Amino acid sequence: MIKILVDNTGYKKFFAQHGFSALIEINNKRILFDAGQNPIVLRENLKLFNENEGFDYVVISHGHYDHTDGLKYIIENDLICGKVIIHKDAFLDKYSGNRYIGIDKEIKDYLLKKADLKIIEKPYKIDKDIIISGYIPREYEYEMEEFHCIKDGKKVKDEINDDMFLIANGVLITGCSHSGIINVVEYGKKLSEIKEVLGGFHLVSVSDEYLNKIVDYFKSQDFWIMPMHCTGFKALTKLSQLNNFIYGHVGKVLKV
Repeated sequence: MIKILVDNTGYKKFFAQHGFSALIEINNKRILFDAGQNPIVLRENLKLFNENEGFDYVVISHGHYDHTDGLKYIIENDLICGKVIIHKDAFLDKYSGNRYIGIDKEIKDYLLKKADLKIIEKPYKIDKDIIISGYIPREYEYEMEEFHCIKDGKKVKDEINDDMFLIANGVLITGCSHSGIINVVEYGKKLSEIKEVLGGFHLVSVSDEYLNKIVDYFKSQDFWIMPMHCTGFKALTKLSQLNNFIYGHVGKVLKV
């Protein structure tokens, strides 16, 4: 089962906020995939789902605040029961212009010093039905926002190599698809059969030409899609016209 805990759009009593988080329950494992940007929003949505147990795994899709800073609630309430799976570049100090958009420094410090970390760059299997991608190869052209990070004391272009997705029994869950959503899905196909794709597609500011390529790509696929978070209204409007589109929001529950 997959429960959407944080997204830009909410349903009925659930709280919406820019960011993403999902709870995956499969094979007697509870996995928190990302945590949104606000501990109070995550806390309240977990309560509304009547969820008060800890997590066997926490998976961080990449090191941006809107996917990680909700971890304050998880840390303060000792809800991490097992490993935190993350890419090493998630810990870089990340910026959009002069604005810091990386992991909150207190959370970063806790993860590095106290958490049971599993730092990965290659695909990592939790079990036979659950795999985390590791680094996503960039084989297809795509567009993305201009980000920077601090590396070896210098400000450099952030390629967001820490961008990762998770596949649970054929359901591909992506945080932001900074690698490009086609790169994400095509690499996912090399790791597993793909039945569904959900999460942030990162299409807010892309060109019409690129957006049309994305629409044509998903039109040709035989799995359903549930774009959320950073997909953007214009892209959602176009993608919603496809037969394999499903509307996603906080409070959505999906069977795996």
